[in-house]
Amino acid sequence: MPVREFVDSSGTEWRAWEVTPDAIFPPTRGEDYLADCYQSGWVVLETKTGERRLRLCPIPREWQRLPDEALEALLPQAEALPARTASGRGTMADLPVVRSFRYPGGRVWTVSVTPHPTTRDSSVLRFSAGARAIDVEDWPHDWADAPDEQLIALLRRAAPRDVLRQSSELKDNRLDEPPV
Repeated sequence: MPVREFVDSSGTEWRAWEVTPDAIFPPTRGEDYLADCYQSGWVVLETKTGERRLRLCPIPREWQRLPDEALEALLPQAEALPARTASGRGTMADLPVVRSFRYPGGRVWTVSVTPHPTTRDSSVLRFSAGARAIDVEDWPHDWADAPDEQLIALLRRAAPRDVLRQSSELKDNRLDEPPV
């Protein structure tokens, strides 16, 4: 489950998602104050209004399956982050959401918005599986809510089957993607 939504006992609507080490831009990963979190990742908990944001580290086991009450009980354990104001809030594509999906051949891919590898003033949508990373510079703003099939189609357009095959064969002589 890429994004989990829940409502606390006061009626506040929350959105929660994991941030994993592979979704973090490498220079940031070396900062000391989050060293433990960078090893294992964390869960961001944010009110839908953007007034409150929290970071929960380490990631609780099976947190996506917890009932709403159990997620609410984790809120006091989380570190407060700067709030997003309604005027400063971007689209869902701007949030550090990490999605994962299974390619038809079985390989699991993750996808997230990441700073552009060569220019710091833009971002890419990065698909990664193992040691592979495929960056897409133009992506739909609602990618985080898109069904897996749309993400698969976007990945296929960005790296046609022959590119994925060459990368896979060079890496480990194994091809997990099925014929098209």
